[in-house]
Amino acid sequence: MNIELKKLKTDYKNILEKYLKKSESERLMKHVFGDYSNYEIKDSDKFNFTNSFNLRATVDRIITHTETKLTPKKHIQFLLSLAKLSLHRGELYLSSDIYSQVFFRTTKQEKLQIEVTESLRGLGEVASYQAKWDESFSYVKKAKRISEKLNDNYGIASCENLLGSFYAERGALNTAKNLFESALGRIKKSDKSNLDARILVNLGILNNIIGNTTEAENNYRKALSKFEKTSDTISIANTRHNLGMLFTKLGNYKVAFKEFNVSVKVSKKDMNSLTLAISYLGMAYVYTEMNELQKATKYIDLGLHISNELNDRLTMADAYKIKGIIERKYQHYDISENYLLTSLRINGELGNKLNHAETSVELGLLYKDLNQAKKSLMYLSSALKYFKKIKSKLDIKKIEAILA
Repeated sequence: MNIELKKLKTDYKNILEKYLKKSESERLMKHVFGDYSNYEIKDSDKFNFTNSFNLRATVDRIITHTETKLTPKKHIQFLLSLAKLSLHRGELYLSSDIYSQVFFRTTKQEKLQIEVTESLRGLGEVASYQAKWDESFSYVKKAKRISEKLNDNYGIASCENLLGSFYAERGALNTAKNLFESALGRIKKSDKSNLDARILVNLGILNNIIGNTTEAENNYRKALSKFEKTSDTISIANTRHNLGMLFTKLGNYKVAFKEFNVSVKVSKKDMNSLTLAISYLGMAYVYTEMNELQKATKYIDLGLHISNELNDRLTMADAYKIKGIIERKYQHYDISENYLLTSLRINGELGNKLNHAETSVELGLLYKDLNQAKKSLMYLSSALKYFKKIKSKLDIKKIEAILA
């Protein structure tokens, strides 16, 4: 049995055994996973997405079987666990469908309103990975209103954490910070869900953006300590990735690469394709800065392959930016320009002002190489204006050095 199938079966078995007797769980697993006997992966660096239809059929059969074995409330909780697992694996359509099932089954049941909020937050999270911001924002705002009626501080904090992420993506950093700090204030010291640590990671991202790198690292290290104590491998991979981003910004590429590499290893073991894709991009960027362009191309293509399968347009836009940098270094200027303008367009369409500004810097450097001073100044000045607005010290210093 290959590693991916073994991990897949273990994940579903672990969920089933929380709700069914072990003997019942084993019978069901043997029954529904029989179709996977010939399931193989040829490239160990890539996930095999060709059998998604097979996985979907398996999950549908599991849902049908468990519905007759569990109480309605227990079955709803089981579905939420399945949806969360599917989300972490990058099966976004499957996750969205299961969250939708939960929402429609619970929305009119007063005793299941907490489950309603969980399904809405899940739908919001799925939509955010596809950069459907309006849809995502709407789901999470609805969840927050219900949580407020229920006086559910944990639910409110979860919503504020997601809303903070949305505002950070759009460049409203003060609003994002206020939401993260409000969310932290709502969580009890006895919190076992790691929500407080996930909020700390988001605060770390915020601090990294504006150049408070020491504070950002403290946020990440504190969160990582809790994730490691609770063996939260999905969050460990995400935090290691963000540490990689931090050291990349500081120009410490060897340490950055080590962090990205840890993230990749943990993500592959967990089949966490969402984090795997962005960490491949991180490794590619580091290799680009070290002028190891063949290695950079390998990892950018791996990240782009996964983000394309996930329909993760934000990550795809970032991949195009790095491809543009690689082609500029090869002096393939027309190709570089096309990739960078494509990245700029997508980031503009998605309203991601930070990535838009970062891509503008790369266009400024490209036109500088081409001795097109007016275009170079236009893009660099546009990026500088944004970074001054958000008070991003390191980025301001970098652009001013280029302009000088």
